[in-house]
Amino acid sequence: MRRQICGGCRSTNLVEWLDLGSSPLANDYPKQPNTNLAQYPLGLVRCYRCTLVQSTDVVPDNELWNREYGFYTGGSWQVVEQQRDYAYEVMEKFSSLSDGLVVEVACNDGTMLKNFKEAGWRTLGVDPARGPAAKAQAAGLDVIVEQFCSNVAEEIINQYGQASIIVANNVIAHVADLDDFIRGFRLLLQPQGVAIVEFQYVGDLITGNQFDHVYHEHRSFFSLSSLRQALARYGLEPVHVRQTNPQGGSLRVTIRHKSSPVDVSIWELLDNERWLEDPNCLAGMQGRADRIRHRLVRLLHELKKQGKVVAGYGAPAKSATLLNFCGIGPDLVQYIVDTTPAKQGRYTPGTNIPIINPESDSRAPDVYLLLNWNYLHSIRRKESSFMGEWLVPIPLPELA
Repeated sequence: MRRQICGGCRSTNLVEWLDLGSSPLANDYPKQPNTNLAQYPLGLVRCYRCTLVQSTDVVPDNELWNREYGFYTGGSWQVVEQQRDYAYEVMEKFSSLSDGLVVEVACNDGTMLKNFKEAGWRTLGVDPARGPAAKAQAAGLDVIVEQFCSNVAEEIINQYGQASIIVANNVIAHVADLDDFIRGFRLLLQPQGVAIVEFQYVGDLITGNQFDHVYHEHRSFFSLSSLRQALARYGLEPVHVRQTNPQGGSLRVTIRHKSSPVDVSIWELLDNERWLEDPNCLAGMQGRADRIRHRLVRLLHELKKQGKVVAGYGAPAKSATLLNFCGIGPDLVQYIVDTTPAKQGRYTPGTNIPIINPESDSRAPDVYLLLNWNYLHSIRRKESSFMGEWLVPIPLPELA
């Protein structure tokens, strides 16, 4: 469905700035090579009232989450470590709230939430993806298998009471009805409670040429300013912000009910991101995406002519955008190694590159195309015995 109204402020003044053609759903990994997966338009529009950057088309929730969803947080050792440290930091910082309820919205397989439970905190997860949610439940976590919204917030309040802490990683950017999602936060959050959201920062998306982060599950691309405007309509406000590393650059924002003290970090970032208010801040993004496609495909053809074996390293959601936009299939990348069991033995959506267990890769390739490029440094440390080359596609394709 073509987006007609801004999710943040309800304006109809939307202008398209990026067109990536059509692509299948990023987390729909077929069991067999499949050239008939549903394709949906993919691109970005910008709202000229509140500056929120959003996907051009909105795929219905039942198509995104009710199928065999392939992303499991625990499948990435980098994410497991990051989420563990994140949980410990929250528990230490907000220890005074330890007698309340911790709700993780979009808990996935419970990788983060279990740290709170193991520390003795009262926990509840919410997630619509049945496979990951079932894994969290099997680990002993209490999970509501639904999309978070105001109705679910009321359901939680009736059964468990309000939350003292709400954690929502990489979800506020994924919701179709942003109004109802934020309304749910306002209802669920205790008067003195805190909500902590983390999402990819649109400033880094633009400056880092990170067009591969544009996929159908990722519906909104926030600045602190656009988030602040969306929250204000429901009596919430950001009180602290920190820039973090996930997804090539993210914001971790602490939210409270209005009239709470606001940390200086909020005012500093709002001042630093004034350039995002420029109506033409997305200008050139299309040209840079086209340049990356041309350069990456040329490098892969050169490696093929040299007789080198090229494999992919990691099959994150963003790889679907990169591979489909660039038209990269098994003729250029023979296979992809990924540690996520749910992806192994399957194929990349739309491009049909086989995904295998790294342990079954008996002979290392000559070159790895690093599809989870945002973990370049930690992966190179982990794979220090690899003697080949790394082809890093973002921000500009180069062999490292």
